[in-house]
Amino acid sequence: MIQLAIVGLGGWGRRLVEAVQGRSDRVRFVAAVTPRPDKIRDFADAKDIRVTPDYGDVLADPSVDGIVSCGPAHLHGEHSLVALQSGKPVLAVKPMSLFAEEATRLEAAAREQGVLLALGYNRCFMPHVTALREELGADALGELLHTEGNFCVNRYFHLKNEGWKADPELARPGSLADHILYLTIATLGPLADVYAVARHDVSANRLADVVAAVARSRGGASALLTGIGTTAELFRFHVFGSKGWAELRGDATFRLETTGGRTIDVDLPRADAELLEVEAFADAIAGRATFPVPIGDAVHGVAALAAIARSAASKRVEPI
Repeated sequence: MIQLAIVGLGGWGRRLVEAVQGRSDRVRFVAAVTPRPDKIRDFADAKDIRVTPDYGDVLADPSVDGIVSCGPAHLHGEHSLVALQSGKPVLAVKPMSLFAEEATRLEAAAREQGVLLALGYNRCFMPHVTALREELGADALGELLHTEGNFCVNRYFHLKNEGWKADPELARPGSLADHILYLTIATLGPLADVYAVARHDVSANRLADVVAAVARSRGGASALLTGIGTTAELFRFHVFGSKGWAELRGDATFRLETTGGRTIDVDLPRADAELLEVEAFADAIAGRATFPVPIGDAVHGVAALAAIARSAASKRVEPI
């Protein structure tokens, strides 16, 4: 049984713990690090997790096999780097970092220590993403020409102006579009450059309500990524190729149509993506399997996200 500690036990951290604790025979959480242990004591006790404000104590514990970095987004890089330098494998919840240079340091530290660095992003484990991987592996769409995606939520109306989630320096333009970004990179490969438009229209905070980015892959394909924080929920990722197209919608809908007349339109059985994500991390630590998201893609995603923010500010095409 792989034993993990989690840094940060807010909403998403609790979701990961609830997905795993008592439900997996391969991995469990044994510790949580937070600056305010009393705030999460009841939850931690119910899940049989010890709580401490001392990160160093957890990193020095030989019974902890790996770290899940799940605190505020701007601290993911710092928390992950310390763990890697201590020789602990890390699952860094998206975004791995807000800064390309920091993400590169994380990759270097993991290589130097010979430990795993993995990107924690639940959508990589959803059933329609698996179906898309299989179709692309079978060359069902031919030469890939273009991708486009939308990540839309009714979130920004409810954000208070206090806290990092409402700070435009930390929740930069592209922070919602990155839900599409990692699938774009996995599909088209590394991106060359990006042009982004960001607008603040209707929310009471200072965040960009709408971000639209057009990117070009190094192979020449194009991509459109849109993130909106002030509308009804929508997740869509669409891939176009010389032999047909495939679309992912919501958490499980998969559609495909080829020029040869083959069609798919199905709602796949839902999977517990958070459980699969943490188990994949545990399996990689144990040497049972390779983590399915290449670390190079994750590091490149940080650079691309930073370029989206730069382009929104400069109003120019920015290299990645």
